[in-house]
Amino acid sequence: MERAAARPDAGAGFARYWCWRILGCDPWFAGALAAAELWLGLLWFFYWGYGVERGYILGAFLLGLGVLWFRPRAGSFPGAAGEISLPPTVRGLLIAALVLDVSMMVVSDVRSVRTSQILMDEGQTSWRAARLMWRGENPYGSGALTDLHAYQARTQQREAVGVTTRLSGAEVDSALARYDATLDARLHRELLPVPAAGSAAARELRLYGYKYGPLIVLITAVVAPFGIPAAVMFLNALACFGLYAVNWLILRRIAGTELALAGVAMLALLLDRHISHDYINRSATDVWPLLFGSVGVLAAMSRRPFAAAVAIALAVGCKTLPGLLFLPLLLRFRSPYPVLLFTALVGAIYLPWLLWDPRGILDNIVLWPFLMAQRSTSWEFFAPPWAALVARALALSFMSMVWVRYLFASRPRLFLTLALSNTALLLASGNLGNNYIPWASLWMVAALVEAFADRRVRGLGY
Repeated sequence: MERAAARPDAGAGFARYWCWRILGCDPWFAGALAAAELWLGLLWFFYWGYGVERGYILGAFLLGLGVLWFRPRAGSFPGAAGEISLPPTVRGLLIAALVLDVSMMVVSDVRSVRTSQILMDEGQTSWRAARLMWRGENPYGSGALTDLHAYQARTQQREAVGVTTRLSGAEVDSALARYDATLDARLHRELLPVPAAGSAAARELRLYGYKYGPLIVLITAVVAPFGIPAAVMFLNALACFGLYAVNWLILRRIAGTELALAGVAMLALLLDRHISHDYINRSATDVWPLLFGSVGVLAAMSRRPFAAAVAIALAVGCKTLPGLLFLPLLLRFRSPYPVLLFTALVGAIYLPWLLWDPRGILDNIVLWPFLMAQRSTSWEFFAPPWAALVARALALSFMSMVWVRYLFASRPRLFLTLALSNTALLLASGNLGNNYIPWASLWMVAALVEAFADRRVRGLGY
């Protein structure tokens, strides 16, 4: 009854009337959401070699997010608190989008089973790392050959320090393919001959180990004994659907009783190809820290500091970035104990590997982002080095500013804070792959719901 009283009549405006009839939400919300998703969709058309254009796209996206900060809204419609169910159209679209994502998972996994191939180098390195661990070898260790992508990209650096192989051209490609299939120690020695200890070459040989957190290795190691590479694709897809489930809970909590807002926002996530392409169709590891980080966000919203600390520690245990981007959430609790618990858990995850080979894990996880070459997917590839340094300093300052504002605000905007800070980080990155875009786009969707949801119905205390 309350919702019916709030319904716009046909004279209130064509777009407003029909948006309410079909989607049950304010046309400004639906329009802003569609515009943001379509704008980010341009990144598919401007990829390799278009770093400057990608910088403009993300810069404009950051400015668009800033508008939300200065234009908070009281609510979608007066009396919207009476709406507690999804409109039939939205419900049907959600089911169709979910079926589409499940179908993509099935197609990708079946293809992977038939070809024994893992799409994307991130999942491939996880598969090698897990198999090496079962053989008692340290995937982070000095001289470990886990990251074949880095091996192919750093040929000149190896030659400069005297790490040369007798193989050349097609022989190298053939040896890498055979090593990938067998992890044969003889092939390993041919591809990476071991130099004298303490030399510059020894440092170079520490850069081909696993680049992601130990938890992903351990998760992959569970399925490695079955010898089916497609298991990596399946695990990635499961993590992605877990990410969808957690964010549905988050969106429902933000929207309160305006369930249509949550439904339309969830539809945007299910149709976001930056998520489904790299996390379901391929094997980008970013899905794992985003999954656990989202659990941490949900725990923080529910005022469960220790659950949030555990979840964020697991996110960092999967991948330092974006895992560490959730850490400021713990400061909102005004207590040292969640931070101490987080620190203890991260230490427990990484300490065994540090004791096993401290230089290996430090070079592959901590220092690698500073050593890897910039790619043409980022504007920094085309800019002088000083410009990249300035951009990173500005991004760090901006991220600090928005998080400080969040921590001390009486009515904080958590999701806008996450979207703004993560977009700034991506804009300052020298390696802007499309698999990183959900670091920001995930929270952009929630930030729009946060801005349009009726604040008279429930408080925003998170």
